[in-house]
Amino acid sequence: MKSITSTQSIQVSAPTLWAAITSDHHLEECHPYILRHTKNEANQGLSDVITYLNGVTFTRESTAWLDGIGYDLKVGGKREPKNEVAWRIKPLDSNSCKLSISVTPLAVEKFPKLLRGLALRLFVRRHVGLYLDAVTGGIKIWVETGKAIDKTAFPRHPWFCN
Repeated sequence: MKSITSTQSIQVSAPTLWAAITSDHHLEECHPYILRHTKNEANQGLSDVITYLNGVTFTRESTAWLDGIGYDLKVGGKREPKNEVAWRIKPLDSNSCKLSISVTPLAVEKFPKLLRGLALRLFVRRHVGLYLDAVTGGIKIWVETGKAIDKTAFPRHPWFCN
């Protein structure tokens, strides 16, 4: 299945961005749709729980960790297929970098086979793309200003907002 990606040029160094996106509770500061972001101390690597503004809760478990470059995750609810998510940082120069977040939407596997392709084309790709653009945009604002984002400044998302 093809992934959906959002890339944002960010005016901070790659090490600064890496420190930010691996800090505790960082998604509460920069993610337009996250209410709570808590680390799961029981597991090795990145393991956390995210609660969206509408109360939906997902777990994130790392499957690969590339220090200073990025990480791969399995993200989703308890009883559904987990989406594959890749975060990558590419340095541009000493004061700027690019952040890319890619999602392979495996949660569509819960739909009947005949509906999956249609759901992907008409609904899922568009909503995941808008979601990722809001997330990378929120991270950009947060790391460049050093201030938590105004979550109301972002478009509401039908999957994660009330």
